[in-house]
Amino acid sequence: MKGFCGVALCISCFLLNGCLGSVNYSRLIGAGSQAVQAAAVSDDDLRGMSLKMRQQMDSVATVAADNDKYTKRLKRIMAKETNVNGVPLNYKVYMTPELNASATPDGSIRVNSGLMDAMNDDELRFVLGHEIGHVAKGHSLNALRMSYATAAAKTAAGALHPTAATITDSGLGELARGFVNAQFSQSQELDADSYGMDFLKANHYKTSAAISAMRKLGSSGGGFFATHPSSERRLRNLEALERGEDPKTLTTDSDDKK
Repeated sequence: MKGFCGVALCISCFLLNGCLGSVNYSRLIGAGSQAVQAAAVSDDDLRGMSLKMRQQMDSVATVAADNDKYTKRLKRIMAKETNVNGVPLNYKVYMTPELNASATPDGSIRVNSGLMDAMNDDELRFVLGHEIGHVAKGHSLNALRMSYATAAAKTAAGALHPTAATITDSGLGELARGFVNAQFSQSQELDADSYGMDFLKANHYKTSAAISAMRKLGSSGGGFFATHPSSERRLRNLEALERGEDPKTLTTDSDDKK
């Protein structure tokens, strides 16, 4: 999905504006209750919000056309990956030079043209496999739930009615900003790296592509990699995963502080 993308969604310019519209005043509860409220929102409702949020992102981005060379390449290399845990996956290319990719809980996978230019097919598969891993492991959904709780407290809940049909533009904008600013934990990043490596192995792609992709991202000096934990630690872990070591035996920088 700031994630490896963590959850950095390449939408710093995505600032939605709009009136609160029809506010449900029965939901104007204290900010201290927002976490409880967020926990009660169903996964399906959150995915509905996620889809609407992604549609807004797409509307302000420059999206490659279906017959564009970038779109054709993306569809070709990810043709086998149509769903994860029953969630349909959909792919689009954002025409921007930043090295970035993202995934949202509704199964929307977005990759920047700049990242596609920088990577060969298997390297790109690893990055996208990592992003899909965040969806498969529930990381993206949990990040959105936390963003919902924060946004609900800021908007007095009325703008964030837990159905995609009634969420207001201002509530959606607050939700998106919280989601963009979220960051996956180092253990979640390790889980997603492991998922991406398993994806390469299962499909008989070059596993060395995970290492070379990570090195390219680490030397890019920006993009979503800049928000992630220790690149050297992650490289060592990826090398261990390539050798077939159990991901449960690997550690993160955070583990060193315990």
